Amino acid sequence: MLEISTERFVLRPLTVADASERYLSWFEDITTQQFIAQRADSTKQLKNYILEKAQAKNCLFLGIFAEDVHIGNIKYEPIDFVKREATMGILIGDPKWRGRGVAGEVISATAQYLRRKFDINSILLGVECENIAAISAYKKLGFVIYKETDDGLYMRLIVS
Repeated sequence: MLEISTERFVLRPLTVADASERYLSWFEDITTQQFIAQRADSTKQLKNYILEKAQAKNCLFLGIFAEDVHIGNIKYEPIDFVKREATMGILIGDPKWRGRGVAGEVISATAQYLRRKFDINSILLGVECENIAAISAYKKLGFVIYKETDDGLYMRLIVS
């Protein structure tokens, strides 16, 4: 089974067993509600979502685990194997881990995995203009803004 390890985290594909009440509680958090498009109202919805993403050929959906505790997710979807680019979304669901460099560590490791495994050379993402902390974190990682709309900013990272 796929597993990516960083200094502090293990990333692995989510399973239906990961669709816990703890995971579901993340969607009740005000910060999560403010900045995430995908929501779930039940563990059954979470299980269905996890299964759907596991079956998608152009998706890499990983849980972020710190000492076996699920603290967030990172998803690349769609992965365009022809254009060699992937669109990323990340959720640090556990509030105790926000602002502690999780995104940087996890994005760097998964971007390198995508580069080695699928020759992906560009990571794309969208972020709301009000999400200043995320924008700052993405810029520190090397993401640059390539488009700005009323909906938010679109950023790109060239993976070398």
